[in-house]
Amino acid sequence: MNPLYLLFSLVFLVYVDVRILAPILPSISASLGSSPGAVGLAMTSYSLTYGFGQLVYGPLSDRVGRIAVIRTAAIGFCLFTVLSALAMTTWQFITVRLVAGAFAGAVIPLTMVFIGDTVAYGRRQVVLGYVFAVSSVATVFSASMGGALAYFVSWRMMLLGYGLLTLIPLFILWRIETGRPVVASGNPGRYRDFLHNRYALFIYAGVFLEGFLLWGGMTYIGSFATVRYGLDQFTVGVMIAVFGLGTMVGGLTVGKISRRMSENVQAALGGLLMGCSFLALIPRLPSWVFAISMFTLGMGVVGLHTILQLRGTEISDKARGKAFSLFAVGNFSGIAAGSAAFGWLINAGRYEAMLLVAGLGLITTGLTTALAPRHHRRNPAA
Repeated sequence: MNPLYLLFSLVFLVYVDVRILAPILPSISASLGSSPGAVGLAMTSYSLTYGFGQLVYGPLSDRVGRIAVIRTAAIGFCLFTVLSALAMTTWQFITVRLVAGAFAGAVIPLTMVFIGDTVAYGRRQVVLGYVFAVSSVATVFSASMGGALAYFVSWRMMLLGYGLLTLIPLFILWRIETGRPVVASGNPGRYRDFLHNRYALFIYAGVFLEGFLLWGGMTYIGSFATVRYGLDQFTVGVMIAVFGLGTMVGGLTVGKISRRMSENVQAALGGLLMGCSFLALIPRLPSWVFAISMFTLGMGVVGLHTILQLRGTEISDKARGKAFSLFAVGNFSGIAAGSAAFGWLINAGRYEAMLLVAGLGLITTGLTTALAPRHHRRNPAA
């Protein structure tokens, strides 16, 4: 069996876990007797350990193999996702999510690196688009089913269910012989080599800002919809699921789009779509505008993020895991910082301020990525 299919299954389950907080945040905060901003710290803790765990996972995968690291970390992800469902206080939930994020962090970034190892550059964006299609199904699932279970049953059942489902692809993956990676001779590159490379720094900064603005804002989009439109948890989940439909359409059509648009145009257009989607929510317009904004937001993510991912996998071919680990650190430290910073605004009732900062910032990030220097796929450590 092609390991990529099993990796996609694990990517789906981890993406459900990463995105589940937004649609069920109101239910969790009510259940634990806390505020949305306080429970939002679970996203901050999760994102920090998810991101900084890459500093271990990247170099380790260069030595022992991508899949070997993924299947070991997936055991911990399964265990602590189940424990998340059993948390009885806000701080228990935040602490367990912190550890769950540390284990979850191996799956998606190392799947990207595995694609970088095994798929030629010319086709790589298409395969990365398939990852987005998988992630979009996960987003739709987490938003719609997560909202439904939180509304009709319990948010705990959602976490417990997909945590245990991880055991199925994990069992098969352990039975596959993957071999050891071929270690490049010479100096494969150190972290400081990548941090002194202008091309790499633009990528890392871009993905940090995208994480801060997009996913920091998305953490509270469910609470925003509840406050602005007075919708119940189930309806909010369904409307956020439209975001997943947008990423699905974008992911499945990225091959056609990449043949008609340059990488720079895709990045700029993606940032513009995301930014305008947030800005459109500031005026007090009908709730159907929220649904349309979620769809265009999803389309925009594919446009910008796949370009950042594509370029991130080419920072170094000798130490791809180590170089891409800084990409994931940038992304999830951005999410952690964004969810914490926007949490202060949310606790003060400043939803419109959050939408304004996220909207203008994403437009700027897309344009900056489009204008960033190119290195023509040279190895910065060479």
